[in-house]
Amino acid sequence: MTDSSIISIRKEDGISDYEIYMQEVTKNKRDSILKVPTKISYGGGLGRSVAFSQLISTWANSCSKNRITTTLPIENHNALEEFTSRLHGLTATYYADQITAKDGTTDLRKRLLSAAVPRIEAMAKRKFSEVARGPMTEFVFVNRARHQFHSVVYLQNPAQADLMDPQRHGNLIVSPREMNALILNALRAQNLLKTDLVHLENLITKNDSPLGHLLHETFRNTAEHAYLDIHGKVPQRGIRCILIAARKSELGELDPQALLSTDHPHVEEYFEQLRNRSYLGTRKKVHILELSIFDTGPGFISTISNYKHPDSNADDSYYVTQCFLDNVSSKSGKNSGLGLGRVLSRVSELDGFIRVRTSTTEAFFSSQTKKSNCQLVPHVVGNLPKATGTVITIALPLRLS
Repeated sequence: MTDSSIISIRKEDGISDYEIYMQEVTKNKRDSILKVPTKISYGGGLGRSVAFSQLISTWANSCSKNRITTTLPIENHNALEEFTSRLHGLTATYYADQITAKDGTTDLRKRLLSAAVPRIEAMAKRKFSEVARGPMTEFVFVNRARHQFHSVVYLQNPAQADLMDPQRHGNLIVSPREMNALILNALRAQNLLKTDLVHLENLITKNDSPLGHLLHETFRNTAEHAYLDIHGKVPQRGIRCILIAARKSELGELDPQALLSTDHPHVEEYFEQLRNRSYLGTRKKVHILELSIFDTGPGFISTISNYKHPDSNADDSYYVTQCFLDNVSSKSGKNSGLGLGRVLSRVSELDGFIRVRTSTTEAFFSSQTKKSNCQLVPHVVGNLPKATGTVITIALPLRLS
């Protein structure tokens, strides 16, 4: 009998399954060994990738020794490179103290870190074709690493004083217009049909394109709450990530039970409507653009509860709802009270959905979500296992071929 339990994640697991593992991780009184698949269903699309990475970081923060087992071969550099080219694999490599190979004994962590270096450097050097993997591109920002502030989203040479002040950190994020360019360059590097790419280019290059704004606001908001821990210091380990993907999602992929942690009102109606947007072909699919953000910082709740709403009787659900209300913010200045409320309006206009998972809550919003007091607000469910950091996934259906 060992002093550690084994938590085995399956390739086909969805976000609701990750929630069950999260509960096991947070309630387990002893260290657990995480067994992770090399690949996950549907390529990790529609929030699966960032949700899995949040599970890994939550598990890592609950254990004194982070041990991961895999089915990776001992001598196959391509397999190691492919594993670290995916966000969940890179997160596992980053947080693990030990990653064993298929033989159960060989520690692959140093080899995996070495395999990850070229891709991390490609991100920093804006070599989009070397960053993209199929229909998905991920930009990862790692605390204390040499390339932790990529020029793709951060201003060149950010001042240390600005980095250490959450009230000013958001001003280091590039403009929505530059975020539009980031999305466009990421999509051009992906394996897309030429006709689909032309349609996306036309959508993004329009003067009133909301996509750059959506990415700017979500990343800026999470970065402001992510870089420092609750004590105002840079944590030893921390990840922020932007994921951009334009995919043809199979109808079976659009299952709310696999894409959400828990139940929300009108969610079935929304996903049924989404599935009905499939184009005619031998296999019915729905074109969806995904913009996901992942961070391992203290999250929205810790910041907004301490700074703006020090109400000891309020729960996490209250604080998350506050984040999306107009004129409510954890920061001061001209940009306070802007951002996430506008994101909801844009998502609603584009008939998309947004999922937020932070602390003990999950928030979900779609065009089917009802207004509260004439204002757009997500539906928030609390009392979930306490997760590390924040995940935001925005999914927008597209009318292409």
